[in-house]
Amino acid sequence: MDLVAGKPRQRAWKPKARSGCKTCKIRRVKCDEEKPHCTRCTSTGRTCDGYDSNFRSPKANTSSPPEAQNLLSSFCSGSTQRTLRNHSPIPHPLAPALPLSTTEEKFSFSFFTSHAIPKLRGFLDSPFWQREVLQAAHSEPAIQHCIIALGAMYRRFHEGSHSHIQESAMADQHLQFAFLQSNRAIKVLLEKGGTSDSKTSGKDKMTLMTCAILFSSMCCLQGYQKHAVEHLRSGIRMLNEMDDAGEAVTEHAVELESLRTIFVALDAQIRAIMPSAQSRSWVKKPKVKAGGQALEACQKLSMASLLGVLRHMECLLSHIHAFNQKTFLRGAGEEEQVGVELGELVERFHAGARVMKKLWGEAEKKSREEFTQPLIALELMQCQMEYLLRLPRADIVARFPCLAAFQHAKEPFTTPFDEAALFANIFDLCDQLLVVPGDRSSPVFMTSMGPTAALWFIAIRAPASCQALRRRAVGMMLSHPRREGFWDGMVAGWIADEALSLEQERTRAELNIPSDDAVGDLEVPEHLRIISFWLTYPDDEDRKVRVGFSDAGDLVVGVPGAVKWFTW
Repeated sequence: MDLVAGKPRQRAWKPKARSGCKTCKIRRVKCDEEKPHCTRCTSTGRTCDGYDSNFRSPKANTSSPPEAQNLLSSFCSGSTQRTLRNHSPIPHPLAPALPLSTTEEKFSFSFFTSHAIPKLRGFLDSPFWQREVLQAAHSEPAIQHCIIALGAMYRRFHEGSHSHIQESAMADQHLQFAFLQSNRAIKVLLEKGGTSDSKTSGKDKMTLMTCAILFSSMCCLQGYQKHAVEHLRSGIRMLNEMDDAGEAVTEHAVELESLRTIFVALDAQIRAIMPSAQSRSWVKKPKVKAGGQALEACQKLSMASLLGVLRHMECLLSHIHAFNQKTFLRGAGEEEQVGVELGELVERFHAGARVMKKLWGEAEKKSREEFTQPLIALELMQCQMEYLLRLPRADIVARFPCLAAFQHAKEPFTTPFDEAALFANIFDLCDQLLVVPGDRSSPVFMTSMGPTAALWFIAIRAPASCQALRRRAVGMMLSHPRREGFWDGMVAGWIADEALSLEQERTRAELNIPSDDAVGDLEVPEHLRIISFWLTYPDDEDRKVRVGFSDAGDLVVGVPGAVKWFTW
């Protein structure tokens, strides 16, 4: 675990500068000549001072709508012990093979389809990854360049041993090729955005949102969390603007609802990581169908039904996190409304739980083992949501006691909440998903939530009586190099390990036990538990985060508590 900044950063390859911007000329570095501001400057937090007056930009007299410019700017700113079976095989693309011109392009595309897609889609099928993005690549050059870049980048990630590509690997030939392809994608998008004075078409917006997901995935693979978040922010903002304007798109290979599904899932991940105080500056939640409508077609066991349940759960999880963040910022006198909103979330939870019970029963009755792994993944998400609804954070319950209502056997829950049993079940589900017979896998990157977020949940939220289980969860995060969307398993493991160590230090100090006294882990009092993590990313560093570790006392006085720096 690194707690201080490491060696100087190695810059990614960029095309040679010819008539570069003024800032790059002064710094005597090569400029990539992107317009209106070069990526060399903006990706490092510098201000690009533009180009000499005699440089003629092909887009000087055109403009794109604000939402398209925002998204384009984000592109330029960064670059069991049951035997588990694989779910349904990846269908062949419905369109013929892409007409690729070089061997490297063909190899990267092949790696994307054969290795990256089976991981990116997660534990359930994904129309976006398995079919739509491949079809869109035939008609949208920017998407084609993006998936070739992602294939090359995933190959380098796959050959490593960490949950992100190491900084020392940035000179790798696969990454150099990925950077070249991603730059070409940006160039295509910028040229397309500047070819007309008219408003960006719905079709072009679909391409921009698709590329936002692809660029965010590339940033995640490289460990560039800040840039990945900005790509997501821009994509969700554009989706919200299309919804507000009532725009419908029918002529694009990627379905709008597929994009919505991915944005909702990634929004839930960000809200789980984001400190409540920062939620005010985040984009509004993407719109989704009402939960009941989405679940009506999920009554019979099939992959389509499981995908419907997944959409319901990801939406609900996003709304639960948003509710908790909003409640944290609420003032006195709103308890009645808080109780009403909590009750609505609980009803939505039980609607999904009833469907899950029915689908599990059908799978076991008919021995449909091909659905075991997807069902385990869904049950894992269901368990985490039950905890968030029945036992919210203690500092929020202290302000709004109604949040503790469902700790008891209150309808629709029929039994008292057993915290220790729930976390033991969560760990068992994680173990079933990770320990696949005969598979000591290479690093895995998927865009949906999986065991990593759940293991973090155990390490941080499990009760004091489960100290050994918390340690096992940290060990599992550190021993499995996984990246699940915005959840970097190994970095999360470092932070969780530090939190547990701080709790032990504070407990020993309170009990006057010397630090060198080998008594093993102590049971940590509730008031010394680390319950809040304040993550901030410096403007001048791509792979570094400042983490504030706060216990209940720190939150009362409004300080971040102990502060540590992590680099990767």
